[in-house]
Amino acid sequence: MNNPWRHSVTLMETRVTDQISFLLRRRDWQNTSLILDFFTRDYGCIRAIAKGARRNPAKASYQPFVMSSINWSGRHELKTLTAIEGQALPVDEGNYLPLLYVNELIAALLPQGEPNPQVFNSYLSLLQRSIEVIDEASLRKFELELMQLLGYFPDVFLEATTGGVIRDNLHYQFVINRGFVACPESARDSVSGQVVIDWAEGNYQLESVLRLAKSVLRSTIDFNLHGKALKSRNVYLEMMRRK
Repeated sequence: MNNPWRHSVTLMETRVTDQISFLLRRRDWQNTSLILDFFTRDYGCIRAIAKGARRNPAKASYQPFVMSSINWSGRHELKTLTAIEGQALPVDEGNYLPLLYVNELIAALLPQGEPNPQVFNSYLSLLQRSIEVIDEASLRKFELELMQLLGYFPDVFLEATTGGVIRDNLHYQFVINRGFVACPESARDSVSGQVVIDWAEGNYQLESVLRLAKSVLRSTIDFNLHGKALKSRNVYLEMMRRK
């Protein structure tokens, strides 16, 4: 027997209110609207259309690094934004480019509609610290935490083949999706175990640790982006070339 309520339930709209979020990216849509990608506390990444938003005088609500409370409706992947109120965080202007990179990274790596409160809290913590300049060590720490939380990065304390602890008197190579593998000191891209240990413990005082973190994380991130290009990274490289 057919259920007389089935059709009405299927057509029922999903409505979400008062969801804490941050805008990751925006683009124009038709003549007056915007398509917005948000990172939300309880729903992960969501995409919404803000109808008439380009005519809205309160344009600050549609900027990055603003903690917003948003409402939306809709049953499909593209939601309809119904309300937004925001409060800009005190972000140092020197941090705009690295934070835009972080926004792109989150938007590219996190699936739509899957909550990830640990990543959200890590991102919020980074923004709250960005009243001061975000140095390279802080950015590498965030990248490492993000890749670990998403399951894209192995345990940096352990040797990938044996499962034993990294030893300071040996040398290692990094293999994507495996981790650090013991190798001769003369091997290509070998690094001392002490440098690996320093990185695993969050000790970025030595330039060699920063170089290792940047190299390993760049290769791991690129592998998991599957060919996607990050505009902010290209902008940064162009700025470095012009200096």
